[in-house]
Amino acid sequence: MRSAWKATLGQALVALLVVGALIYVARSAPFLGAVEETEDVVRGWGALSIVIYPLLVMAATVLFLPGGILSLGGGFFFGLWWGTVLVLAGNLLGAAVAFFVGHKLGRKFVRQRILRDPRWAALDGAIAKHGPRIIFYSQLNPLFPTSLFNYLYGITKVGFWECMKWVALGRLPGIFLYCYLGTLGQLGLRILRGETEPGPTEYFLWGGGLLLTVGVAALLGHTAAKVIDEYRRLAPPRDEEDDEG
Repeated sequence: MRSAWKATLGQALVALLVVGALIYVARSAPFLGAVEETEDVVRGWGALSIVIYPLLVMAATVLFLPGGILSLGGGFFFGLWWGTVLVLAGNLLGAAVAFFVGHKLGRKFVRQRILRDPRWAALDGAIAKHGPRIIFYSQLNPLFPTSLFNYLYGITKVGFWECMKWVALGRLPGIFLYCYLGTLGQLGLRILRGETEPGPTEYFLWGGGLLLTVGVAALLGHTAAKVIDEYRRLAPPRDEEDDEG
């Protein structure tokens, strides 16, 4: 499953290029001023930021909007650990909303939106048979539309809290990677502002941390793609009779 490796590495490369481009552009006074104004806005939220930012991530998840920028922003504005916590919380809120929407609207809605694609129909059969493990691997795989699948989970027999647990574990590596890149962006701006002067050791540690994080995310994505492919092959889509039962 080289595609999973390529997808994970590609996402990391694109995110890194975005961070690098922003740092490069940030040398201009107008852009740097805009970034500082945005930072001021986020700081102005105060304690409410731990509520507002996850809600923004939740909205992006539910509405299928690109969440990568918000994940980068989590690391940029809040640091690696708090950023990871807040972005993960937003993803879980979005997954919870989608779960209940899928549960209330039922298989007819999900079939019209998702199960028309035979790949996802086969995944539906795999979830019916193997449950939480498939939820975990489908969230871990960078090639899968994870926000879309949150609606699919709502019509399975997997319980809500069990589902949220495996969604969290599956989403965590990718979120951590994006937040790490966001912290590197913040570091780059601090260097441009003259607020810090890291030495060779710091650069080595940051670069090594980046390579390690990307490598682990790529390995997990590769494993997830391999496992999901095997489960889909062994578990055919559910029949109409199963849906009605």
